[in-house]
Amino acid sequence: MRLLRFLISRTFWVQLGLAVVMVVVGFVAMNVMLRGYTRHSERIAVPGVVGMHMDGAVLLLEEQGLHPVIMDSLYSAKGSPGAVVEQDPADGVEVKGTRNVYLTVYRSTPPSERLEVEEGMDAGVARILLDVKGFPFEERYLPSTELAGLVMGVEDRKGKACGPDDRLRKGAPLVLVIGQASARQVPLPDVVGMTRTQGMAALKRAGLQVGFTRWTAPPANAEDSTQALIEAQLPAYNPGREVLEGAAIDLIFAPPILVSDTL
Repeated sequence: MRLLRFLISRTFWVQLGLAVVMVVVGFVAMNVMLRGYTRHSERIAVPGVVGMHMDGAVLLLEEQGLHPVIMDSLYSAKGSPGAVVEQDPADGVEVKGTRNVYLTVYRSTPPSERLEVEEGMDAGVARILLDVKGFPFEERYLPSTELAGLVMGVEDRKGKACGPDDRLRKGAPLVLVIGQASARQVPLPDVVGMTRTQGMAALKRAGLQVGFTRWTAPPANAEDSTQALIEAQLPAYNPGREVLEGAAIDLIFAPPILVSDTL
């Protein structure tokens, strides 16, 4: 009976009402706090930052509760270094708060690549390698029986030789020098008795190359090296003899003192 009287008393209903109010207030407060912390129900329109400098873009995205991430960079001669060129998600897409926004920006320096093309490499392989590495190139052919169809060298547009270990700006224009066998016959000059300098110049004028060289005796000094006389050539000279253009002519040198001693 006492319990029944308490349940129907005013005191009970007042306390029950207060308990219900406290539960409702607690639930609402907790829900508001969770929403403020996790932003589960909040969606944000991603602002457009393409064209902005990355510093300003990062600041704007963070002010909107988003998390900017610099994912990649690319080079363009026309692009402004540090400017945002791409973003993901795109401008206007609605996302949940704290979502990552991935940015691609222009870099200030162009990427470089190791050349890796060397003398003696097959020309077809060299072409593929230059294409893959992003080097535009033109081809120049020089007569060569030994390096026909092979790489003789790589040059920049100013004529500077480039080695296989050189790192070059990606996109730098190059010249691929390739050896080419010639079917054209040219007269073989007689260079025996000429100085080393004269003989090499005569072969070059005839469209020929210097092949293997040998000395009958070591030159005593640099002057002897330049003033040495050609004692023999292979193939040997005969009147009217012709050889393939670009052929290599072997030479045998003798220091001038030895030549004069034999005269």
